[in-house]
Amino acid sequence: MENSFQTSFIPKKPITSIVSDKEPKSFFSMISIFILVASLVLLASLFIYKNYLTKQKETASASLLIVRDSFEESTIEELDSFNKKTDAAKQVLNKHIVLSPMFTLLGDITISQVQYTKFEQKNENGLFSVNIEGLARDYRSIALQADIFNSSKGSSFKNVVFSKLTKDKNGNISFNLEFDVDANLLSYEKNSLLAPQVSNNPVLPDNSPLQNLENKTQ
Repeated sequence: MENSFQTSFIPKKPITSIVSDKEPKSFFSMISIFILVASLVLLASLFIYKNYLTKQKETASASLLIVRDSFEESTIEELDSFNKKTDAAKQVLNKHIVLSPMFTLLGDITISQVQYTKFEQKNENGLFSVNIEGLARDYRSIALQADIFNSSKGSSFKNVVFSKLTKDKNGNISFNLEFDVDANLLSYEKNSLLAPQVSNNPVLPDNSPLQNLENKTQ
């Protein structure tokens, strides 16, 4: 009897295929790496910029020292002395006053029915005050004059007071007038800018209510 055998290429058991799967890199890991690299680049840039500023500062300081040393000590002292004298002169000018603007304004706001006969001034602690004696045609003229002093035209005259109203034998009303003057009106500095040539002794017209003033400085 002949021996026979069957040959088969089909495996008896299922073949298991072994595949090596490589997982892709995480998206968040890539983002983290990018942020880290950007941070390092930024820090390096800041460090370089800081060194640049430091060098610039050192260069400027060295240049300043060179310029300062180039001046002679005597020149520096002379310039310092000149600067102090200039400041002192400015202070003197700021305290200096001119009377022309006050007389001009007083003449402009005084009505024809009022005339001033005596003038006294006083300047204490930066407050310039005036005492005036005068004559008015009647009481109504004094009231009208008081209204003008209290209007915007007379705003440079403060604390205006009419007193000692007395009627004389001719029917005129004698009075006493007191007021303070705004410092800006008398400021030499401000008036010199507006009118470079200001006189302390203005020439008054013949019909001016100020023509009979007796100027007394206390």
